[in-house]
Amino acid sequence: MGFISLNNIFSARVNWQKSTLVNFKIDGQVDIWQVNVSENLHLINNFLAVLSPDEILRANRYLRREDRDRFVISRGALRHILAGYLVVQPAEIRFELESNKKPFVVYPAEKILKYNLSDSEDYVLIAVAGSAVGIDIEYIKPKFYYDSILPLNFNQREVDYIQQEDSSFRFFTLWTRKEAILKATGIGLTDHLKQIPSLDGKFTVDGDLLATGNDWQLMSFVSAPDYIATIAVDPKIKAYNFYGFNSGEFFN
Repeated sequence: MGFISLNNIFSARVNWQKSTLVNFKIDGQVDIWQVNVSENLHLINNFLAVLSPDEILRANRYLRREDRDRFVISRGALRHILAGYLVVQPAEIRFELESNKKPFVVYPAEKILKYNLSDSEDYVLIAVAGSAVGIDIEYIKPKFYYDSILPLNFNQREVDYIQQEDSSFRFFTLWTRKEAILKATGIGLTDHLKQIPSLDGKFTVDGDLLATGNDWQLMSFVSAPDYIATIAVDPKIKAYNFYGFNSGEFFN
């Protein structure tokens, strides 16, 4: 596949706009949606109502109530958001898995729309674009002991960077970058994480490592207090739009 470039950048905390401002058109931009789980728990039956039988079965496999609720809200919100772009009812959307296990919309047939979802603790992020996209969000755990996994997943420059002040923030920033690009390319977790550059800057990478011949831009941002996220997109993306999911605006 030849060599590709990864451009890693960091943005200050973003401004989440009201969902009433979105036009639900794919026009060279990426739309990033943030869903607060706890703020939507009182409407969980509305989210549950649009899920498929398979999704309900998956939800019921979770042992912890918190995990089940997060799954229901994340999948329900995904359906409501995609329905706006696809101009169908949320329950009508059907998903299938590609050969690499990455989900896609099979009905209605819409080759332009691509999406990706990530969740952590009390937040869900959903990215929608006209080309492949990957997103990852992580709660910055204050007592997460990651020292033992550093040598396996980060090169020495990255390890040195992480081990400075604000080490938890630095660790999760770099981790979301590796996760986001893997989700964008659809290869999932790999034994080659150490070889995927995650520091700020532009890097040249063997495309075979990520099973892609495309260049990528990765933008990290603070999505909420104590949460860090990264989105991986085509460098040709024109704009990044950030929207807060307000269930009242979708269910009325």
